[in-house]
Amino acid sequence: MVVDNFASATSIRELIKKKNFYEIDKVMPKASYDILVDALRQGHYVESILKFEKEIMYVLRNMTVAEIANLPDVGEGLENLIKNAANSCNNLIDFMNLVKSKRYTQTRICRVLLYALLGFTKEDMETSKKIDPYIRVLGFNSNGERLLSEIYNSNKKIQIVTSVKNFTTTCRNKKLLMMLEKDIQATNTYTLGYEYDSHSNLDYTTKLIKY
Repeated sequence: MVVDNFASATSIRELIKKKNFYEIDKVMPKASYDILVDALRQGHYVESILKFEKEIMYVLRNMTVAEIANLPDVGEGLENLIKNAANSCNNLIDFMNLVKSKRYTQTRICRVLLYALLGFTKEDMETSKKIDPYIRVLGFNSNGERLLSEIYNSNKKIQIVTSVKNFTTTCRNKKLLMMLEKDIQATNTYTLGYEYDSHSNLDYTTKLIKY
C-alpha cells in the first residue's frame, strides 16, 4: 500500500524479500532508506519469524497448557492446539499448518508465538492498556526535535524516553519500567536473528539517529 508516495511497512518488507531496492528507494524518505540499506548491508535485519523457530518451539514445549492459555489472544481451546502441535512438530511451517484455520488465522498465531517467545502474558497486556505509555524516541530531524520539545512543554507528565539508561535510573513508575523491560527483551531477542554481530543491550548503547 502506498500513500502520498510512501509505502506501508508491509509493502516495504515484501520489496525487501524481492530485493527490489529500486522500488524501495522510491517509496521511502531518503534518510530512512539509507538507514535501511545500511542495516541490510550489516546483516542487521530479520526477514521473518522463521528465524526464531527453534527458540519458539523450545519455549512452547516447555510451557504448560495453562501457561499457553495465559498468553494474549489465546482462548477457546487454542492453547490445546498449540501445545499438541508443539509436541509433534520441530519447525514452524508444519506447526502453522496444524494450527491455523478460518477461526485461528496465521496472523493471530504469529502474534501468540511472539508473546510466548517474549514471555508476554494477559496480565502484562492488561497492564499496558491501563497506563499512559511513554514515548520511545529512536531518532529525529530538526522538525521532530521541535515537536518533542513542544510535547514536553505542553504536558510534563508525558514520559519521553531518549536515553534508556537515564530513564531506568530516574523513573519511579514500576509499570512503565516493566513495559520498558519488555522493550529491551524484545530487542535482545530480535538481534538473535542477525546474520552476524548479534550483540545484546543495544537499547543502552545505540545512539539516537539525528538527521
